[in-house]
Amino acid sequence: MSWEIDDYIYSSARLADSTKAVYLADLEAFVQFCSEAGIDSPVRVDRRLLRAYMSMLVAARNSRRTVTRKLSALRGYFNYLVKIGILDQSPAQGIKIGSIDSKLPKVLSRPEIDKLISSQKVPGNLEYIELRDRAICELLYGSGLRVGELVGLDLDDIDLIKGSVTVMGKGQKQRIVPMNKICTEAISVYIKHGRPVMIEKLGTKFSGPSDALFYNRVGLRIGTRDVRRILDLRSSSPVNPHALRHSFATHLLDGGADLRVIQELLGHSRITSTQVYTQVSKDRLISVHQETHPRGR
Repeated sequence: MSWEIDDYIYSSARLADSTKAVYLADLEAFVQFCSEAGIDSPVRVDRRLLRAYMSMLVAARNSRRTVTRKLSALRGYFNYLVKIGILDQSPAQGIKIGSIDSKLPKVLSRPEIDKLISSQKVPGNLEYIELRDRAICELLYGSGLRVGELVGLDLDDIDLIKGSVTVMGKGQKQRIVPMNKICTEAISVYIKHGRPVMIEKLGTKFSGPSDALFYNRVGLRIGTRDVRRILDLRSSSPVNPHALRHSFATHLLDGGADLRVIQELLGHSRITSTQVYTQVSKDRLISVHQETHPRGR
């Protein structure tokens, strides 16, 4: 199906010629974005895709005025498609710039990651707690898991021989994610020397499922708040578990990994959800250039 962009521009008699030219460029850029995301028709455009596009524009440091103009062009375009009967309703209806998250994902540097994972023993922590906490940090960063995916892991989701973890992601979609060597070793040590001791020490307090991979201090399957507290105790400043996932993706991209591969590893159903990392990576390159180039300091 044709995108009908030229017809929309031609029909917009109330717009000045200069505005038509700008709107045409804006809409062509959007179609290119859709094409890269595998969307070949305006009928397949939904609110989620539009919000992803707006977020990308904000992340790319476009001014609020520019993003507002592009959204206006899209609103007019989709209203036109409704008017001529191609769409039943506009996917742009109700979308506002203020509702778009303008914050780029926080990314930890490699030294920050190393310090977080291999930090000295937290005062008061027993050895089996230390083994559990390091395994959790290695898995969040080493495999890019969502914290909700991590807390739902069972013991048999881990394959130490293959070095992989089977994850149940959003929408009950299962994926197998590789673990790096260091992560696999940390998980292995925890399973062999941490988890059994923890269950034994908890004794009568233990009331969690016997198949859970990680438990908290009261014998239940570990929760997302427990994980957040673990990271805060190991870091000099508060760290959201999602920051390790963002760092995983950005560091892979910095190392030359293909965006489609990162999409599969993260469990994103749409490439548009993964594309934000390209901007994070560009910002990091710019920052490094400015900080290290003799003319940039």
